[in-house]
Amino acid sequence: MADDSTALTDVVEELEDASQGTDTVKVGHLIDALDQRGYGAALAVLPLMELTPLGGIPGFPTMLALLVAILVLRMFMGYEHFWAPDWLRNRSLKSKKVLKSVEWLKPISEWIDEKLHTRLAPLTGPTGRKAASILILCLCIAVLPLEVVPFATSVPMVTISIFGLALLYHDGLLMLLGFTATGIAGFAGATLLLGG
Repeated sequence: MADDSTALTDVVEELEDASQGTDTVKVGHLIDALDQRGYGAALAVLPLMELTPLGGIPGFPTMLALLVAILVLRMFMGYEHFWAPDWLRNRSLKSKKVLKSVEWLKPISEWIDEKLHTRLAPLTGPTGRKAASILILCLCIAVLPLEVVPFATSVPMVTISIFGLALLYHDGLLMLLGFTATGIAGFAGATLLLGG
């Protein structure tokens, strides 16, 4: 098994490299950078982007949820590589904002790398991945109505990231936490939408 001691930091640095040298960066370019690291990496990092300065762009959480939903559907179906429609791949983001978001994520990724490791690995196997895929799709759907409530989309996005981190580190304990967090996210989301 590959050394996971800097797994998340390596992913964040891949995004940094993909965003340098131009004024804008296409979403497809970022997807390709993540594709080299696998589904766990994408599902760990992409949802966290919603917590960065990029998350303040109107419509960004919904675009992010759509991208995550496409990726996780492919994971559920057993495809090895990512895919996204051209209209999504060709969307451009300002490189400065992406790089600012990456800088924001770096200390978090380093902290996570120190804390997480392989444990209860069978829970992150094929059955766990399938179960997580279904719940992640539900969380992505929940993002759409929650975007009208300030900061509400952070709840499902953080939950999705927990699943991604579990897959990235083969951490079954974290996978169990993801299942628990999904229930909490569902309750919190319903409460926010219904006005408490």
